[in-house]
Amino acid sequence: MPVYRRRGMAVCAAAALTVASAAAAFAGSNAEATPADLPGSTAARVQIDVQVQGARIKAMLSDAWADATATWSNLLGERIFQSDVPQLNFVPAVRASHCYGLYISAGPVYCSGNTTVFVSVTNMEDLARRLPGVGDAGLAFLVAHELGHHVQKINGRFRTLAALVRATPYHQRELALRFELEADCLAGVWASKSPKFAASEGARAAMIASLDAIGDDRIQTATGGKVDPSAYTHGTSAQRVRWFKEGLDRGNAEACDVLSANMF
Repeated sequence: MPVYRRRGMAVCAAAALTVASAAAAFAGSNAEATPADLPGSTAARVQIDVQVQGARIKAMLSDAWADATATWSNLLGERIFQSDVPQLNFVPAVRASHCYGLYISAGPVYCSGNTTVFVSVTNMEDLARRLPGVGDAGLAFLVAHELGHHVQKINGRFRTLAALVRATPYHQRELALRFELEADCLAGVWASKSPKFAASEGARAAMIASLDAIGDDRIQTATGGKVDPSAYTHGTSAQRVRWFKEGLDRGNAEACDVLSANMF
């Protein structure tokens, strides 16, 4: 979910991140023991396991980020990409202070004001545990999706979105969904051109499978609720898979103009 400022006024391009809502919904009925709840020696072993798993996820996401940023530098041109270099920042928890005081939920999140993607490894671990089917591929996709928002910024899509919202404010929710699906499509473009991380058919298939697990409709049913399209923030599983595959199959950002598509 991107957050940006326009004319000094905070503007959110989309609603709060759906996966964060899913984690919150799970929390009440699926509470798990923490190391502090366990006997001494067991707690120590659990803490070590947690640290090892966290380090593994951080290393994996760092590899995906390096692969994706190198890919986009090649696609957009090094001069253009390096003029506004995106950063990946691992934090204990994503906070509003990371993006000028704006509430941005649990992340991962892209803040266009400082061109940074903020990631909480703890949140990513929790997401993977609570939403079966996400896995490493899904976590890597989420970071690539946020980098897609940076590509949207470079390509002027934030300005396009703002103009459309001003012209048709009654379509704001739909426009926000379309904007998020563009980032899914751009993640597909990365996968199509990835030199290593997402270069194999297996890696791409795993990302598609993870998208099926994190569509708004699937998350709503997974957390025990009913499917409510009015609460969608990122699109259904079918929409997210469709637009990721569009970018994957066509391999260029021009394929990702979801804001203008007749059907999305």
